[in-house]
Formats: sequence, C-alpha cells, structure tokens
Amino acid sequence: MRAGGMAAMLAATLAALLAGCGSRSVAGTYNVVDAPVKGATVTFGNESFSFSTGASGRYEVSGDQVILTGDMVSGTFRRDGDRLVGDRFTFVPRAADDRSPVNLGPRGMSDAR
Repeated sequence: MRAGGMAAMLAATLAALLAGCGSRSVAGTYNVVDAPVKGATVTFGNESFSFSTGASGRYEVSGDQVILTGDMVSGTFRRDGDRLVGDRFTFVPRAADDRSPVNLGPRGMSDAR
C-alpha cells in the first residue's frame, strides 16, 4: 500500500474513533433521588428508558446532555460524573448489591432483598 493510501486509511479510522468518544453510554439502572415517589428507579436501554413506576419513553445522548422524551416524563439531564442531574431530580447509578426496596408504582413496593 502506498504512503498516501495508508495515511488516508489511518485518518478515516481515527475520525471514526473520535466520533464515538463523546457518546458514552448511559445504559443501566439508576436510583431516582428527590423523586416525587420514594424508591423509584429508572433503567436505560439502548434507546429507551423505563421507570419502575411505569413511565417510559425514548432518550438520546448529545454530548453531556441526555434528552428524555416520554408521555409522563420528559426533560434534559446533564452528566455529572456517573450521575444524571435534572432540574427536579437526579439519577444515581444503582449498585448491583443495592437491596433497597423498589417502588413499582400502582403495583406497590418490591422487597429487593
């Protein structure tokens, strides 16, 4: 391969890697702090979110902003370390060994033990 072709391939690969750097995943389960309902959690999948209380919708990540769009919940959250901070409440990653009860909305509370 000629030097010019190698440089072009290297530049394209580097550009692809850099494009993905700003879009860290938010996938996972978070405890909702300061929520109107005690014990609520939210789980983020690839493109959708679901609260333990029943609300759900879609989200997108734009830089350090996470934009939620749903029927009952919508808004913009900013990343603050591993937390997502909004105007009304904050999402804090739920530890795998967290045994605190989860609010299941109209279905009641689960005993997470």
